[in-house]
Amino acid sequence: MYSGHFDGASRGNPGEAGAGAVLYNEEGHMVWQKFAYLGSQTNNEAEYGGLLLLLREIQLRGIKKIVIRGDSRLVICQMKKEWKVNSPHLKELWEEAQSLLKGCQATFEWVPRKENSNADLLSNKAIDEHSGKAVLKADLNAVRLERITPTIFIAHGSEDYAVDILHRACTCPAFVNRKQCKHLEAALRKLEQKPSFD
Repeated sequence: MYSGHFDGASRGNPGEAGAGAVLYNEEGHMVWQKFAYLGSQTNNEAEYGGLLLLLREIQLRGIKKIVIRGDSRLVICQMKKEWKVNSPHLKELWEEAQSLLKGCQATFEWVPRKENSNADLLSNKAIDEHSGKAVLKADLNAVRLERITPTIFIAHGSEDYAVDILHRACTCPAFVNRKQCKHLEAALRKLEQKPSFD
């Protein structure tokens, strides 16, 4: 029997959101995966977004029997019709999910986050990749840099961060989360403009 995992992530609830889904064949091999940036959504909307990604692929492949797993108790219990769907915006997503399930015998199972890691990684990747594009478009000239050593800068702002151009690293949360940030980009640009230090 096929199995699928879904997940959604929202940073802010509501905030930047992403969805991820993974499909496994009867032998347990991954045959498909997808992630999508959802814009500003709540956690529950993002979870449904991940489920809908999976259900569309199931329908496209004509799969008739599947076990669907996720770490959102709300979505799993609502899809099993154990919990009512009271929120109007979730009701629309629930109805779309039910429609996509026509002709398919699906069993829904809740799993802890650690057993849903592939879908979780994909949902966060959707946000990270979108945010990375935004960083590249940021006004890098607005970053105030103070050189401490030939390879170390301090980026000044609402908070100060250390930028290490030798090891291509920064101490800011953006870099820690996605290995890319405006501080490092600005420092590297400054280095290109000044090939040698004074």
